[in-house]
Amino acid sequence: MSAARTARTGRTGPIRLLLAAFAALALLLTGAATATTAAAATTGLDGAWACDVPAGYVYDQVAMNRTCSSGSWNAPQFHLRTPVDGLTACKSSPGFVYDAITWGSACSQQPGVTSNAYHLRTPVDGLTACMGTPAFTYDRITYTSACSLQPGVQATTFHLRKPVNGLWACTVPSGFTYSQSTQNTDCSYTQGVPSTKYLLLG
Repeated sequence: MSAARTARTGRTGPIRLLLAAFAALALLLTGAATATTAAAATTGLDGAWACDVPAGYVYDQVAMNRTCSSGSWNAPQFHLRTPVDGLTACKSSPGFVYDAITWGSACSQQPGVTSNAYHLRTPVDGLTACMGTPAFTYDRITYTSACSLQPGVQATTFHLRKPVNGLWACTVPSGFTYSQSTQNTDCSYTQGVPSTKYLLLG
């Protein structure tokens, strides 16, 4: 009997391992399906009207109505958009910069009050933008009303550059040092006042 039990145990051991492997695979596939379902739940909303703005989206219009307040009072409803290069949206988005600010009623949540909108751009070497971004440095600051949060008032713009060895830049990005520096007005936040520019080494 002892030998028979040992034989049966020897035969069933691999079967149990195989069943455990199938169970682990099923759990993995179930998790993958759940992740896919969750991802799908946050995509495909471009052009929809919603009561809030989910992660990964911006909006380009606001409608004030009672749809999102159980009919009690006027509340904002947002026209969702997937952020892409060239889209004018009511807010910026991670991974993008903007190169112009415009004013109008599309993004306003107060009747008769204008609000600003942003012309989104994918950052690339040589783009002049209203803001910097961690993956880039800049080699020139200019002044224009296109980037101002107040209509008619000039604001700074940045000529974005991908950091490379030998580039004269206004900042020294992470992973680089510099071999020379100079003083000129290329990088000045105050017009006509010299500031430091660096020759990148890295």
